[in-house]
Amino acid sequence: MRRLHITLPEDLVELVDMYAKEHEMSRSEFLREAAKDVISRYQKETEEKARKEKMMRAIETQDRLRKNIGKWDGVGEVRRWRDAN
Repeated sequence: MRRLHITLPEDLVELVDMYAKEHEMSRSEFLREAAKDVISRYQKETEEKARKEKMMRAIETQDRLRKNIGKWDGVGEVRRWRDAN
């Protein structure tokens, strides 16, 4: 494990100490857990953003196809395909 030297405002240190004491953990444990939580939230937000962008690209592709194809009866097409097979 690596040691870090950080500077925090006194009021924040007091809050960290208060929380750590209530949860029977050291400052270091608290800061490790807090860092893990922030990184986990960041990763989830990044994954969600990528998922939404992918979905928007799929919607845009569908819109372009719909525009190029024009009016099309998808249900009728599936029924014809099913009947043929």
